[in-house]
Amino acid sequence: MNNNKPQSSPDNATLHTAKLESSQLSAAKMLSLLPLYKLPVALFRVIYAAMDKLVGLNKIAMDKVTDLAIPISTGLGDTNTINLRIFHPNSNIPKKTLVYFHGGGCVIGSINTHDRFCRFLAKHGNMNIISVGYRLAPEHKFPSAICDAIEAWNYINNNHQQLNINPDHIGVGGDSAGAYFACIIGLPSLHTTLPVQINAKPNFQFLIYPMVDLQGLTESYRCFNKQLLLTRDLMDFFRGHYVNSLDEITLPLVSPLQADDISGSPSTYLLTLRFDPLRDDGIAYANRLKDAGVNTHHEHYDDCMHGFISITTLSKRAKQACHSIAAALKRFND
Repeated sequence: MNNNKPQSSPDNATLHTAKLESSQLSAAKMLSLLPLYKLPVALFRVIYAAMDKLVGLNKIAMDKVTDLAIPISTGLGDTNTINLRIFHPNSNIPKKTLVYFHGGGCVIGSINTHDRFCRFLAKHGNMNIISVGYRLAPEHKFPSAICDAIEAWNYINNNHQQLNINPDHIGVGGDSAGAYFACIIGLPSLHTTLPVQINAKPNFQFLIYPMVDLQGLTESYRCFNKQLLLTRDLMDFFRGHYVNSLDEITLPLVSPLQADDISGSPSTYLLTLRFDPLRDDGIAYANRLKDAGVNTHHEHYDDCMHGFISITTLSKRAKQACHSIAAALKRFND
């Protein structure tokens, strides 16, 4: 198998015989010397931000970058706004826009940790990117971040003229936990119990190794627990901080793979990785989308691990994979 090409619908033989690229394995060994899930959340966030700056993508200049604070109706106390960062890659404004939610297990990550990746997507995907700074757990547990995602989505659609974007071509996406929020926005039937609902359907969704089921019942969830950037223990850490009670993990709003019907989802790109606790759930979600008749392009990298977008300085394959993701995004602009 040629590891430089994305694979679709991986079979069991592939999943059990593929090898993680050596540079990613070395990076994971080095970065996992300190069990991050045992650290205080505040310190974990600092380390995650530093990692992206030290070993992530180079910062790409944009034609225009705008930071905005937008109001949210579900905030409490002093938290009545969230932040957006808008990346216009060139003066000839692209016809499409991606509303992007960063990863980090709903606990770590920020607009800043994903600033360089969003710039990369904007330039090489030829698309406006709007990055959303939703509230994090454990300070703001489920469903606060979902409400933020929906309110940001609505604000962007309601203010498309001021933001200089085309309202007919706005998609939603993200990596890991961010892809989870994108899934939820694409499933308005799940919003009935929330204080906010979407006001427009996404034109497409772009899901990079999505977190779609927090039950942790799959083989990949069980077996990947060492020498990776994301492990079972770390997923348990994120889950414990995000939900109010483990009784919530079967709810479709927490685990969208458990939704009865996902046929209303928009046209989808979905990436899964061989070395990822979220792999099996991601593959299952891609298959469900296809079975439901949703236009779905599923790619699978059999030599990459979850979080590779943050270690591109250390891994040539990770940098190459980022280019492949941006090329896939660019196809939505064709």
